[in-house]
Amino acid sequence: MLKKKGLKVIRVPIPTPTLLPHTTTNCYLIGNDHDCILVDAGYDIEETKTLLEWEISKHKLALPKRIILTHSHPDHAPGVRKLIHWLPTVYCHLKEKEDVISAISPWEEISLLNDGDLLKVGNEEIVIIHGPGHTAGQLNLYIPSLEILIAGDNIVTGGTTWVGAPDGDMKDYLQTLRRLKELKLSKIGPGHGNWVHNPYEQIDFVINRRLYRENQIKSLLESHNQLTSAELTEMIYKDSIHPSVFKVAIRTTEAHLIKLIKEDVAVRKNSKYSIVPEKIQ
Repeated sequence: MLKKKGLKVIRVPIPTPTLLPHTTTNCYLIGNDHDCILVDAGYDIEETKTLLEWEISKHKLALPKRIILTHSHPDHAPGVRKLIHWLPTVYCHLKEKEDVISAISPWEEISLLNDGDLLKVGNEEIVIIHGPGHTAGQLNLYIPSLEILIAGDNIVTGGTTWVGAPDGDMKDYLQTLRRLKELKLSKIGPGHGNWVHNPYEQIDFVINRRLYRENQIKSLLESHNQLTSAELTEMIYKDSIHPSVFKVAIRTTEAHLIKLIKEDVAVRKNSKYSIVPEKIQ
């Protein structure tokens, strides 16, 4: 928990069917006893309501009337269904609207947030950042007075987030990370895992990991001529990841390949990828 000028920021891990090594998704309560918002709502299970309302009572927070969803994925949004008795307004980005409506149905009180919008919580301003990459409409929240970023799945601990089509874009993701790094940060609230107390090092770690994977893919394509995304993923990860994660690992590999194709570095033919001849070192 973090507190300053009466504003509290509480991380609430909610059990969800997310990807290993994580077993919970972070929700965040931001506010005080007069005004409070919830960022992300976890999974559609009774424990979502129980845990959130216990934390609200414990920290003497107002019942949130606004829920901001960083994105529509099933471990972040459907918990709204367990919170309908709050009569909240749910906020998301336009590019997530249809998926959010589907995720939280039958609740329909939806409003949209855009990059640069300001939310008032208590006496504090929170800046909305549209940070596409993991999804097209991913939202982040920045609290300038506390120098805190609530990052959704743009940052996770214990590894890196997956990025894949159709809703994810690797080029957008790297641009988002570089933008987030320009903020004045004391800590980051990730989508999964504990608070990040070394924000710039963590952002650099993710950027460098993605660039390392990109170079690894280019090197493998140069040495093997033509490979499928599945073959590339097997070579990259070998036995280092849990089988349940392999499908999203392939999608992340494909996101790298799509970026390389857009940059005229790679080409795809009959489900196999290769480096453009003049780009071979």
